[in-house]
Amino acid sequence: MPASLNQSSSEIKPFAHNTHLNLPATKLSIGLMHVRHKLKSFTGFVDVRNFPVCRNLCSNTNPLYVCNSRITRCSKLGDIETARRVFDETPQKNVVTWNCMISGYVRNGMIREARKVFDAVPGRNIVSWTAMLSGYAKCGMLEEARVLFEKIDSKNVVCWNSMISGYVRNGEIREARKLFEAMPVKNSVSWVTIIEGYFRYGLVSEAKKLFDRASKKSVLVYNAMLAGYAEMGYVEDSYELFVIMPQRDVASWTSMIKCFSNGGQVERARSLFQEMPEKDVVAWTTMMRAYLQNGRIADARELFNEMPHKDIVAWNSMIDGCIQNGRVEDALELFMQMPRRDTVSWNSVLQGYVQQDDMINACKFFEAMPQKDETSWNIMIVGYQSEKALVLYVHMWQSGFKPDQGTFTSVISVCGVLSVHGWGRAVHLHVIKIGYENDTMVMSSLVSMYSRCGFLKYAAAAFERITDRDIVAWNAMIVAQAYHGSAVDTLNLFSSMIRGGLEPDHVTFLGLLTACAHSGLVDESWKHFNSMKMNWNLTPKPEHYACIVDLLGRSGLLAEAFELVKQLPVDLPAHAWESLLSSCRVHENFELGEFVALKLLSVQPCNVGMYVLLSNIYASRGLWKEAAHIRAVLKQLQLKKELACSWIEMNGQICQFFCSDKSHPRTEDIYKELVSLNVIMDEIGSMMH
Repeated sequence: MPASLNQSSSEIKPFAHNTHLNLPATKLSIGLMHVRHKLKSFTGFVDVRNFPVCRNLCSNTNPLYVCNSRITRCSKLGDIETARRVFDETPQKNVVTWNCMISGYVRNGMIREARKVFDAVPGRNIVSWTAMLSGYAKCGMLEEARVLFEKIDSKNVVCWNSMISGYVRNGEIREARKLFEAMPVKNSVSWVTIIEGYFRYGLVSEAKKLFDRASKKSVLVYNAMLAGYAEMGYVEDSYELFVIMPQRDVASWTSMIKCFSNGGQVERARSLFQEMPEKDVVAWTTMMRAYLQNGRIADARELFNEMPHKDIVAWNSMIDGCIQNGRVEDALELFMQMPRRDTVSWNSVLQGYVQQDDMINACKFFEAMPQKDETSWNIMIVGYQSEKALVLYVHMWQSGFKPDQGTFTSVISVCGVLSVHGWGRAVHLHVIKIGYENDTMVMSSLVSMYSRCGFLKYAAAAFERITDRDIVAWNAMIVAQAYHGSAVDTLNLFSSMIRGGLEPDHVTFLGLLTACAHSGLVDESWKHFNSMKMNWNLTPKPEHYACIVDLLGRSGLLAEAFELVKQLPVDLPAHAWESLLSSCRVHENFELGEFVALKLLSVQPCNVGMYVLLSNIYASRGLWKEAAHIRAVLKQLQLKKELACSWIEMNGQICQFFCSDKSHPRTEDIYKELVSLNVIMDEIGSMMH
């Protein structure tokens, strides 16, 4: 065994006589860990601190080494202010110091600050250029990255790979390919990056062509194909490639196990796992996840117990698997047994409480967390889905956390559900301030929020600002127009989306059918309903049938609606029966109305509204005895109709009002205004008559 660096020099084994340390001084600048890695191949081991160059470079007492390490450590922890203070206070900086500060800013997404430091570096090296280039690419600033890339005089393969990776990450696969083809020298990372890029965007055939072109296929390149096949669900293609691989490493076997797991072939995954000549903790965890992914909790737990070494990822995977399968108590038991917990561990259990709608324990658990991150706050915000979520959003800001895509999407959704336009506008300003105005998911949620609040023009304006519209963005605008009764605009949007090359999904057709239902477009509705299966291979869901039933009922075509209901291959949602019952009452088809009401009550015996509606149907026909019987049943079951509730946003606060509610401090003024409105309405009514 190699001697530890903590041992004294007398305990260090000397090199064998036929072994020579052939490392030039420039190589030593890569740091102690790399030197130690180089020396592992020798028969002996040497304490490199005995070499003056190494001792000066690596000693913890070297002031410059300490400063550089502290800058890196602080930036990794997100404490960029301390990192900058250490940088400023360092009297004599070398190029490593400057590069540490650039990388620190890049790591924390502060690209402009990174550029200022980069411009001030007295003697840039290739690491400086590559760090800045990677920063631009990670932030999606591809034009700036490309300008910087072109300025590098002696580009090495790392620079080329960084630029290609930036294009791939930001969806510019064609530009990535052009640059890849222009590379003077390609290494395995180059091939892996471009192959993974094609898989990321579902272009499997192109990835395969590139793989076939590679002259020297290393294990890394083979593994990229295996991983890509696994993600795309190409199980047999992946296995064929795995079989012919000239050399496999642990990652190869692990990718194949994952591929079988994704395809639901757990037994094949387990068989391959048992054949592995060498297993690391990643392989064990992947097999365990295969069981969890397919609902086999007991097998996953047994494998977890057999693991020779469990890292924190393995613990978190087991806990998360229990949570996803509804086993919160098991997850909590594991959580308490963990030798070490991180924020991911806490977030998993927190997610479990939220999934069970146990917000009381979720709140207690959240408060007990030793360290929270953005995910912790997002879980709680999603869990509340009420005005409490908005209060939590403010506390998140006050606690120094920056909202991310998940935060904005959730909070904006809450604003839409509560119809609090003022809050929604304020969050929109935050979106602009933080820099998420180009995020398609966030902007799509703004479209839905403005629509729900009744501001269709604002919704349309938000939609127009989305530069890269995906199906979610189009659906948001189509549904917005549909619920505002704009059938023509909805159909026009749908046509524009199809011309743009996007394929509709179930949500798209739900918007179309809703628009047709609100406008009474029976023929148009049937046309789009039938096209779901014929043209787009989409099987209608209960919600789509409900739209057709609602449309037929609204149009007075109750016989057709009833015939459709009898032939449905799915169960209608309750609201569809309620809509049909309401149509029966409006069009005075009491026989069908009675049947529908009794049908609904057999499914939902505690639906108070149905009892009331059925009683009203009997009363409107003069069947007072039957009406009284329904009321008696309602009283016997001790069911009470929930009080109607409305709310309004005033000065950023949500004020709720219930029927006959007198709890508001300005109740007297409210009821005076209500009397005044009633008088105006009576006057208008008498004028119309």
